[in-house]
Amino acid sequence: MKILHIEDRRENRLLIRKLLESKGFTVVDAADGLTGLALARAVEPALILIDINIPGLNGYEVITRLKAEPALTAIPMVAITAEGDRGRALALGFDGFITKPISIARFTADIQRFLSGYREEGRAEERAGHLLEHSQEVVDRLEGQLRALTHAHDRLKEVDRLKMAVLRNVSHELATPMTPLLGYTRMLAQEEMGPINDKQAQTLGRMEGALSRLKHLIDNLLEVTRFATGAISLKPEVVQPDALLRAVVGGLSEAIAARGARLTLRATAVEEALVDPQRLSEAFEQLIDNALKFGPEGGALLIEGQILVEGEGDRRLLEWAISDEGPGIPAAQRDAVIEPFYQIDGSATRAFGGAGLGLAVAHQVAALHGGALSITSSTLGGARVALRVPTRPV
Repeated sequence: MKILHIEDRRENRLLIRKLLESKGFTVVDAADGLTGLALARAVEPALILIDINIPGLNGYEVITRLKAEPALTAIPMVAITAEGDRGRALALGFDGFITKPISIARFTADIQRFLSGYREEGRAEERAGHLLEHSQEVVDRLEGQLRALTHAHDRLKEVDRLKMAVLRNVSHELATPMTPLLGYTRMLAQEEMGPINDKQAQTLGRMEGALSRLKHLIDNLLEVTRFATGAISLKPEVVQPDALLRAVVGGLSEAIAARGARLTLRATAVEEALVDPQRLSEAFEQLIDNALKFGPEGGALLIEGQILVEGEGDRRLLEWAISDEGPGIPAAQRDAVIEPFYQIDGSATRAFGGAGLGLAVAHQVAALHGGALSITSSTLGGARVALRVPTRPV
C-alpha cells in the first residue's frame, strides 16, 4: 500500500519512511508542493500526508488543488505539521490533522484509522472565515508573483534590446572591413596586381569562398537586428511574380549547379502582386540557400510559384515554395526554426553549419508583408518551406 508524504525537511521524510515501511507500507515522498501534486496523480496513493510549510505551493494550496481533481478526492489527505491551524486545515479539505513532533507510539495507529475511513470534522461556523482568509492569501501570493513576473519580463526585454544593439554594432564593425577584403582577394585572383601561379589561384579561390560565406553571415546578422529594432520598412512595387521568381533562381544558378541539384521550376503565378521585390527576393534566396545546405548533394529541388485563394473575402496569396530531399523539419520544431539563432541540432558536432538565421530572415520578410512561412513535409521526402504573402498589402 502506497503512502505519499510531501515534506521539505529530509530528516522528517526519513523518519516517516522508517516508521511506515516497518509496518509494510511503501512510502513515496516529495520535497515540494508541485512535485507532490505530480506524484499524487502518477502513483495513486492510498493516503497523502502533507506538511503545511513547504516550498512551491504550501500545504493549503496543495490540498485545494488535490481536492479539485475528481480522481483524487476519495484519497484521505492528512496535514502533518507543527505550524498549521487545525480548524483551517479541516475547513480547506484536509481529512485529519497530526501535530509535530509526532508521537511515534501512536503515529502508525493514526494512519491505520484514516485508511479505515476515519475523518475529522471541523466546525461549520468557522469554515467561511477560513475560506475567506485562504482566498485572500492566494490573491496576495498571485499579486506578488505577477509583480515579480512583470519585473522579470521588463528586464528580459531590456536584455533583448541590449543584445540586439550589441549584435548590430558588432555586425556593422565586421561588415566594414569585409568589403575591401573580399575586393582585394578578387583583384588578386583576377591578376590585376600581377600574375599568380595555379596554387596561389586555388588558395585565393578558397579565401574568396570563405569570405563570401562570412559576408553572408554578417549580412544576415544585420538583417535580423534591423527587423528586431524596426529599422526596416517595405517599398512595394507592382511586380510580375513569375518573372521575379525566375530572376531569383537565375541569380543562384551557380550555387545550385555547385551542389549538383536537380532543379524543377513550376512558376504559374501570372497575377500581378504589390510587394517589395528586393525584400521578397532576399527572403526566397534564404530559403533556396537553406534547401541547398540541408539537401543532399545531387538531390532534387522543386521550386513552385502560385497564387492561392483562401480565407474571408477570397484573400489572394502569392506563394513561393521550395521542396528538398533533406532530413526535413520535425513538426514539433516548425514554429521554433523561424526564431533567430535556433537550430534543430545545436551541438558543437552538428553536421550543418550556419547561425540559424536564414529562415528567421525569410519569416520576418513574410510577416512584414502580412504573410507567413508555412513549413510542411515535401513530396520529395524532406521539407517544403513556403513563403506566403498577400498579393495586396494588408
